[in-house]
Amino acid sequence: FFFCAIYVMAQHNTLRNSYCTADEETFILKKEVQFGFHSVCSSQIQITKNGKEAYKTSSHYAYGVAYGARPLRGTAEFEVEVTSYGDTGVQYGTLKLGVMRWKKGRPLTIKDVPRYSPDETDYCVWCANKIHNRLREQWEPVEKIYGKTTLCVLIKEKDRLGFKLTRDGNLVFFVNGVSHGVAATEVYHQGYDVYPVIDHYANCKATRIVRAVIKVEINLQDTCIELIGKWLTKSEDVEILQLPKKMKQRIKDSFYN
Repeated sequence: FFFCAIYVMAQHNTLRNSYCTADEETFILKKEVQFGFHSVCSSQIQITKNGKEAYKTSSHYAYGVAYGARPLRGTAEFEVEVTSYGDTGVQYGTLKLGVMRWKKGRPLTIKDVPRYSPDETDYCVWCANKIHNRLREQWEPVEKIYGKTTLCVLIKEKDRLGFKLTRDGNLVFFVNGVSHGVAATEVYHQGYDVYPVIDHYANCKATRIVRAVIKVEINLQDTCIELIGKWLTKSEDVEILQLPKKMKQRIKDSFYN
């Protein structure tokens, strides 16, 4: 009864919050840089001492992947400005941006950094005129046409590419502050951290973080899952609870995988 009561309260809170979701057409948080680039990045990317700028040290079209230093939570807004753009001999290609899921507690090393982010499992990246969604809940990789036009046309030097991740896990991309609509849903997943992915591809040589903001609001449902998980000692105990299948799976993912 105790766990069921907690779940009902959480569902009520989720339903109430669904009527006051943030507008996905604009950035809503105060513009600031709360964190910089992650120290782990491609071997051909150099991060400046202040952690807010990244640039390629070679003319190779790939091997330009960098990450945000902090996992995203709640409502998160992230944006970079292209500070160097030029001809690398590649006719087609520019900055790519997206998110990566990473198992909580697992160290991120340079061996984990891909040469090219759109093809990587657990990544969701805007590449040219498509969203490459390979987040784990997808049975098959999803590629869909996205954006009002291709990034190869939109992004040049001094342009800004960013995204908003809502507390419900909806991912929305922006070019120079203009929304291009919802690109993916349910990005947040229990048991995983979510990091920004910045892929300096082809003619994009360097970027600077101009917005990196996280605002966390208390989520009763997540709090309940944490509490239930601490009471249980093994995975089998989850099955005896009179809770929906989806919530049981979230508890297992959080504490037993």
